[in-house]
Amino acid sequence: MARLYAALAASAVVVAMGAQVATAQTVPTTTEPAPPAQPVQPVAPAPAAPMPIGPARPVKPSPKPKPAQDPAPKPDEGSKETGGTGPEGKGEEGTTDPDDIAAAALPLPAPASCGETAVPAFLIPIYQEASKKYGLGPSGPSILTAINEIETGFGVNQGPSSAGAIGWMQFMPATWATSGVDASGDGVADPSDPVDAIHAAAGYLKAGGMPEDPEAAIFSYNHADWYVADVLARAACFGGIGNGALGDMSLVPKRQQLICSANEGAGKVPEGYLEAFQAAAGDYEIGQDGVWALAAIARLESDYGRGMTSAELLEMGPLGISAANWERYRVDGDADGVIKRESIGDSAATVARMIWGAGSIRAGVFQHNHASWYVQEVLDEAEPIAGKCRVRTVAYSISLPGPTSIPIRWENVELSNELELWDIQQGMIDRRVLALIAAISQDHTLTISSLRSDHSMNTASGNVSNHYFGRAIDIAAIDGVSCTNVTVEGPCGTIARSLATLPEALRPTELIFCFDPDGTTGPAFAAADHCDHIHAGFDS
Repeated sequence: MARLYAALAASAVVVAMGAQVATAQTVPTTTEPAPPAQPVQPVAPAPAAPMPIGPARPVKPSPKPKPAQDPAPKPDEGSKETGGTGPEGKGEEGTTDPDDIAAAALPLPAPASCGETAVPAFLIPIYQEASKKYGLGPSGPSILTAINEIETGFGVNQGPSSAGAIGWMQFMPATWATSGVDASGDGVADPSDPVDAIHAAAGYLKAGGMPEDPEAAIFSYNHADWYVADVLARAACFGGIGNGALGDMSLVPKRQQLICSANEGAGKVPEGYLEAFQAAAGDYEIGQDGVWALAAIARLESDYGRGMTSAELLEMGPLGISAANWERYRVDGDADGVIKRESIGDSAATVARMIWGAGSIRAGVFQHNHASWYVQEVLDEAEPIAGKCRVRTVAYSISLPGPTSIPIRWENVELSNELELWDIQQGMIDRRVLALIAAISQDHTLTISSLRSDHSMNTASGNVSNHYFGRAIDIAAIDGVSCTNVTVEGPCGTIARSLATLPEALRPTELIFCFDPDGTTGPAFAAADHCDHIHAGFDS
């Protein structure tokens, strides 16, 4: 456990001293603008080398598990940290401190809405009804809500827009003519009627691929990846409306940033082209091999644009994209507001999106050109071009308030809803909890399922929960493995046991999992309703 102690020792010193000077860190936000700004890099003091909790994982996965809990605050009933009981009838005790109880009577700030305008209450059942009618899945109401907010601010600005779009959900007149519906039953399909417009949008999303492929469905609504990211980020915040989470989508937008150098022995890849291939491969998570596949396609199709006339570049672009594939996959890769085949940024992003949608480089290249010999030629051409790439994960960042002693590796932290992000940004989370997150994140990924605002105020016993004061955390997965894996040697079991053996000054005073992490010797205990998460909390 020496490595764990080293990781948390500095945190204990900071907490004990009550340091007044905040150490700047970064925490990801959930809105990804387009084009993205260069993220702020974490700045932290130079502590002793941070050490991880438990054994280091052999391979760092890219986890996307989502806990079973809804994003809305947990109800106050006998489950989770709302007062579930263990073998001896024990549940989360919460706090009986008179000062805590008095403080709990004071209203704490909470986000009133996900954006500048709260959702009008009368719209919520319309989103739910439209989603159910068209079978959009659990995230359907939230996605409809997000689109409505982005398009018209919930009906405040119904246009016509500069492009001519009209109504509550901003349909083009020609699209409305084929997709509009009379959902209100008044005999008229009216885009200025919220019931008609929202149901029409639900039908459009269904035709675009919901619920199986929400990204493609949203993209069909507005052909821009920044729009897809914005809708998903806001939908995550509106998650309670649909009473369901967003499947396996990350609520914290992250992307790979690749910095590559090609093998010069195979001929130089023009700098502008390589930059476009790097950006596209990172945005669509097709990795280093994707960079070299894109380079091979560009070399075979046009010798990086040098082998095409201006007319040919206008018609097919430097990657030779067919009309059908362009219509289906085109995207504004260079974020200049115009999608052009001749733009290497747009063409590279379009082919990368095609590969991403196909599920593999080989399948994506076959989609680009339906010939097995072509697929093999691209792979053969990519091999000598392939050089080396440095990879890092980029998230959009703000300053984290409050002193901490070791940096949290936010690329290893997955949040479950917007409320958790807000808690962290507003400095509502106890430094001891932040220290646990930091220590675990050094060598492990973790999915957080509850912090403060997404948890009920009281436990079932009537005491004020430590969650309410930001002094507790629920962890739903470690290293991409759900905490429904309750084996002693599993990732969650290992972390739970590690937390139980910390020195008393660092050890959570509340520690609950499916098995008793410290046996019969300490305050930790098992609870049947904690067989999908670890609860760690601190009394005042």
